[in-house]
Amino acid sequence: MRNLLELINKHNHLLLFILLESFALFLIVQNSQFHKAAFLNSTNGVTANSFALISNIREYFSLKKTNDLLLLENAKLKSLISYQNTDTISSTDPYQYISATIINNSVAKANNYLTLDKGEIDGIKKGMGVISEKGVIGIVKETSKRYSLVLSILHSQSKLSVAIKKNNHFGSLQWDGKSYKKARIYDIPSHVKLTIGDTVITSGFSHIFPSKIDLGLISEIDTENDDKFHKIKMTFIEDLKQLRYVNVCESLNKTEKINLEKSLDE
Repeated sequence: MRNLLELINKHNHLLLFILLESFALFLIVQNSQFHKAAFLNSTNGVTANSFALISNIREYFSLKKTNDLLLLENAKLKSLISYQNTDTISSTDPYQYISATIINNSVAKANNYLTLDKGEIDGIKKGMGVISEKGVIGIVKETSKRYSLVLSILHSQSKLSVAIKKNNHFGSLQWDGKSYKKARIYDIPSHVKLTIGDTVITSGFSHIFPSKIDLGLISEIDTENDDKFHKIKMTFIEDLKQLRYVNVCESLNKTEKINLEKSLDE
């Protein structure tokens, strides 16, 4: 209290000046319609801008929650569409989807992994596929209660069954450890007609990923006349370095398919 009194006493002239100026401004506004309207307009503008700023701040901090809800709804919608499409002639196995966010990712190593913010309590299990809106990302390798470790498609042990969209000829895709933007395609016979820009899709032969997911475009064909198979490079549609949100998927008929195929070996 003593310090406050000393401060007032020290700056009493300044405080008196501010008080008189404020009182004079009040009298001007009160007795002049023009100044009163101008003052109200200016204060309304400041108030509106303040409310807009507060609204923008609140909206910014609510974006993550809103985005999580959208991802969840998107995953539910994909599952519903997948299930309903099983009644059509061109149907694939129905899949269920779980949305997740990437919280760690690598693309420059020989063997790359991703970490997701969802785990066992969210229904994620080892062996489930991980996809995005623009391609295949990898396979769940390990899980904990709240997190999942994904073996990236940019991994030396990753091998994916693919097909050429325009003619359905199938082969396998594998990363060669070089650019994260490209991968090689093997086992496409050299007599198959290919052109730069042809779309590569998932074949659906695996129970891990749905069929007909666009993966990339053929960017190089280095096939010699005496080669039995094409030498192909594909450029990924998805930018794996900027990837943020994914869906973890699982075939609802996986067990039936695996058991049937196992019976052939018995």
